[in-house]
Amino acid sequence: MEPAHKNPNFTTDRPVAVLMVFLAAVVFGYFSLGRLPVTLMPEMSYPTLTVRTAYPGAAPEEVENDISRQIEEQLGVVSGLNEISSISRAGVSDVVLEFMWGTSMVDAIQNTLEKLDTVRLPRGAEKPLLLHYDPSLDPVMELSLSSASGVDEESAESASMEVQAMVENASARRLRRIGELQVKRALEPIKGVAAARVRGGLEEEIHVLIDATKLQRANLAISQVINRLSAENINAAGGRIREGEAEYMIRTINEYQDLEEIKDTIVYRRDGREIRLKDLAQVVYGQRDREMLTQTNGGESVQIDVYKEADSNMVAVAELIKTAVGSIKDGRRKSIAGKLFEEENVVLQVVADRSIFIDNSINEVKSTAIAGGLLAIVVLLVFLRDLRTTSIIAVSIPISIFVTFAPLNILGVSLNIMSLGGLAMGIGMLVDSSIVVLESIYRCREEGDSMREAAIRGTREVRGAVIASTLTSVCVFFPMVFVEGMAGQVFGDLGLTVVTSLLASLIVAVWFIPMLASRSGIKLKNGSTMVSHPLSDLTGRISPSTFVLRFVLPLLGLLVMSAVIACLTAMGMNYWSSDPNPENAIKYSSLMWSVATFWAQIGFIPLVIAVSKIRISEPQLGGMTLSELWYSIHAFQKAFNQRNFVFYLLLPYQLLRLPLSMGLELIGLNLIWTVRLFAGISYLAVKVIHFLRGLFERSKESDDIKEEQTVYVKVLRWSLAHPPVILLLAVTCVFLTWLVGRELQSELLPEVHQSEFTFEVALPVGTPLDETVAALDRVESEILKRKAALQIETLLVMYGFDTTNMKSSDEGEHSAKFKVLLQPSGKPKETENRVIAALRSLFEQVPDLNMRVTRPVLFSSKKPVVVQINGEDLDELKGFSDETTLILSKSSELADVEPTLRSGAPEVQISYDRHQIMRHGLNINSVANQVRDMVKGAEATRLNRRDRRVPIMVRLSEQDREEVGDIGKLIINPGRGTPLPLNAIADMSVGEGPSEIRRIDGKRVALVQANIGGGSLGASVAAVQSLLNEKMIWPDYMDFVITGQNQEWKRSRSSLYLALGLSVFLVFVIMASQFESLIQPFIIMFTIPMAFVGTVVGLKILNMNLSVVVFLGLIMLAGIVVNNAIVLVDYTNTLRGRGMALKQSIVKACHVRLRPILMTTATTVLGLFPMALGLGDGAEIRTPMAITVICGLLTSTFLTLLIIPTIYYILGRAGERFFQTPDTIEST
Repeated sequence: MEPAHKNPNFTTDRPVAVLMVFLAAVVFGYFSLGRLPVTLMPEMSYPTLTVRTAYPGAAPEEVENDISRQIEEQLGVVSGLNEISSISRAGVSDVVLEFMWGTSMVDAIQNTLEKLDTVRLPRGAEKPLLLHYDPSLDPVMELSLSSASGVDEESAESASMEVQAMVENASARRLRRIGELQVKRALEPIKGVAAARVRGGLEEEIHVLIDATKLQRANLAISQVINRLSAENINAAGGRIREGEAEYMIRTINEYQDLEEIKDTIVYRRDGREIRLKDLAQVVYGQRDREMLTQTNGGESVQIDVYKEADSNMVAVAELIKTAVGSIKDGRRKSIAGKLFEEENVVLQVVADRSIFIDNSINEVKSTAIAGGLLAIVVLLVFLRDLRTTSIIAVSIPISIFVTFAPLNILGVSLNIMSLGGLAMGIGMLVDSSIVVLESIYRCREEGDSMREAAIRGTREVRGAVIASTLTSVCVFFPMVFVEGMAGQVFGDLGLTVVTSLLASLIVAVWFIPMLASRSGIKLKNGSTMVSHPLSDLTGRISPSTFVLRFVLPLLGLLVMSAVIACLTAMGMNYWSSDPNPENAIKYSSLMWSVATFWAQIGFIPLVIAVSKIRISEPQLGGMTLSELWYSIHAFQKAFNQRNFVFYLLLPYQLLRLPLSMGLELIGLNLIWTVRLFAGISYLAVKVIHFLRGLFERSKESDDIKEEQTVYVKVLRWSLAHPPVILLLAVTCVFLTWLVGRELQSELLPEVHQSEFTFEVALPVGTPLDETVAALDRVESEILKRKAALQIETLLVMYGFDTTNMKSSDEGEHSAKFKVLLQPSGKPKETENRVIAALRSLFEQVPDLNMRVTRPVLFSSKKPVVVQINGEDLDELKGFSDETTLILSKSSELADVEPTLRSGAPEVQISYDRHQIMRHGLNINSVANQVRDMVKGAEATRLNRRDRRVPIMVRLSEQDREEVGDIGKLIINPGRGTPLPLNAIADMSVGEGPSEIRRIDGKRVALVQANIGGGSLGASVAAVQSLLNEKMIWPDYMDFVITGQNQEWKRSRSSLYLALGLSVFLVFVIMASQFESLIQPFIIMFTIPMAFVGTVVGLKILNMNLSVVVFLGLIMLAGIVVNNAIVLVDYTNTLRGRGMALKQSIVKACHVRLRPILMTTATTVLGLFPMALGLGDGAEIRTPMAITVICGLLTSTFLTLLIIPTIYYILGRAGERFFQTPDTIEST
């Protein structure tokens, strides 16, 4: 035990305690890492609710008046509401509530539901549904289910069109049935899967097609048929009775079993004659009216969208799904796809996997972080030229990273591209504090202090500056709570990650680094270190017997011991596990393999060294025993020799400790040889930059610095002699920033390219589905022909619309979506643009076609450019909307310009004669219901077929409702004497209504939406504003507003300006508290505008736009760039406090602190350099931030080394002259 010191210090005097504290923190961080969920983006709560109300058969104007207005009036008073808008389409009303960011969506949903209960809706309107948009709940994976072999071509050609259609319909019904009954049920039990939704195919129905003539002869109403079928098909409970000791349940079981029973249903009995259903109608198997057709690579398919649970790991869930789906080559027992291929002759395959992009993005961030860390270590090695010192500083990187994961787990932060991006950005900054502390210890050591005293004094001298510099980097993220909009939601994880990692690095620098620096080495025994271990170099020789007895056998024994301990642990975990699934139990074989692999990895390098030292003809190492070679065994033997009660009591602990300490000893040997190998590789790099030594070489002959020998000191002395020139340089830099910054374009967020995009196309409203397919089939065929040339991996086409998942108001049978998945490419942006241009030219050949290109949503659900035209008259709104669309379509700054207000679907408008209605004893409601039942049909009941219930639909046969004229011939007074056709009491006309009616904050609007063309968001908005002001004449009662992403950008930009200002203010507050001065922080603040110079010029040269990402980089930069100036000013104050003259103290402080300043800058820049290269998936989000920090930090560092000393000198001279304060610059 070391003797007690006069001045005890916990860090240097209790190294084991310090080591254990940090080891515990690392262990907790490691286990926290395994608990963090993996997602693409942070968890975001979009403050948007949609109230969707179905009103079947109603035109847009009726929907607006009867539904949308009523709901708007009730919901307009919900607290936290920012904007309320509505979209009234044929049969559907969508009222969209947009809340303030930060609003509790749980409270908002509750308040909205309470208000909805008070809304009085008309009869026929369905109950409103409340939808909450959440992009994280988009499908994790999309599967395609298609027939393995289609209909035989020869038989298909020879068959009639009717027979061919029947065969195709039967195949589509079968695919849908397999998808719902087998695939869906097999996927939903998978852990982490919330739901599987089936799209496409044909939903099976039983059609009762009534002959209108026969119905009229029987003098029956169609409602009588519907009611009779419903009454005959019943399975109901009838209560219970008790007889003696037995209790019986009473059930009425009278369900239909097959189509024959349905046909034999007695509809009516008259004069002893029974009228059965088969006398009036045909009963056939059919399908629901097709509204959607899905195809995969040209063949009809059924698509299954798989959704994950909200808190599950997306990558892990996707892996489980892919394992379960498997391949058609698998056997029926191995995978779902293999089973379906063998039993049903269908092909199930994964066509879109969202987790691939996530996994690639996260792996890319990890790679950039590792590469940045290695580059930072190279910089340290080049500057320090000492392996031990480099290793001490480098160890702060992994410790800080692992410690960071523990608070992230507590705060509920997931592993996503933003949190990992923050960690990657902080890699270079993690060593900054350690560099300053160790450099100060090194300087104290040169001044003659002992190793322990140097660690204490060196840390004490810079501790305040290090804490202040770290706090300045941390505090810039606190104003992020004031950032509104999407920026505050998305980048919160990044800020938390950077803050926790920097605080961890501060703790490491202040406590762990001094502890390591105060040690002469890691003591094993009698003063020996790991460097003096017999296997740490190639000197000495080992005999074969020594190799076998002292190396191989101990390792094998410890391997067996480790395997036994691991197996016993696994046995206990399996026994106490609550998971009933045996497949989730720990496999002993895989566990044994993992243990063996671990020992093989840590023992490989020592094994190679030991083999290289074997010599048969030479004597072995001087009589060393097993315990002398391995310290871990030495410690065990020392305890064993005592063999007292305590030893036997702690024997299990000793046995567990032996393999652990042995493993640590092997890991130490691996680290030594790894560092040596790394040093050899870096030797060439050291030689290349050897000339830099002159910039920071310190004289060893005396304590005085030979300033004239360094280039920097010569330039610094010249700067201090010519202050006006330096001040002019500073003013020029600020002016340059303003000048270049005005020319930068803006955008909300950089567009992320995932090698996936969708063409959303639409023909004129009212185009039937079959005509839509016919018009676009040629385009689909042409795309498939050029599939290989265009590097298209999968083409998914959906004709029509999915009524259960409509995301756009203009979807219908006239629309289609062409989803293109590209093959992996090194340049996804260029590949996407090339393919989009090629497909756009194909779609432009289709007449009357509107199209737009969309990409997977990461952040904003709004279009980039949206022109909101305000007015009341629909005809005027449509006219101005069409004119705006025509003008904007000619601008090169825009693409895919389209209006939301179009001509609506053709309508058969029925106007009833109220006088005739009353004369014949009818009412409009009953007549309208009869017309609906005969034309649209009604579900009477359902046929129970074991595992599914098939709807039974009743309506007129197709030949009785083919044409508009057939509607007028419908008999609307059955059973009342003379038949009365519909056209006798009503006038029918063919008209056209609007496609939709939009309202925002109670006013009617029309929207014109567009994507960005070849420029940026800012350029596009400027072009729209100019064109609409110059080429259109707006009446006084109409105007326009540009919204969309531009509105979100304005909101985010204003709050980011506020956050930046608050960040600078907090930096000033911390520095003023540190220096007890108001002038010195003012001097240091000059580094911030100097940093903006490099950022603005760098963005301009690299042709990058201002965005939310760039602003966040500027906020980070404000906290980073002041660190160098803090260290510089702090040491200058220290020297002046020792009595040194102003100018001499400035020169010496700059010269002494030059090396740590260059080191911290180089480590931060090179740590971010891999991220700045823009490689890998998701790089579009990370690269602008890295470029911002790198360019700003470089210019700020070099300008700081001249401008800050000059300003300090000017103010110091002024203080000495006017206030007579020669020692320091007094606080004001």
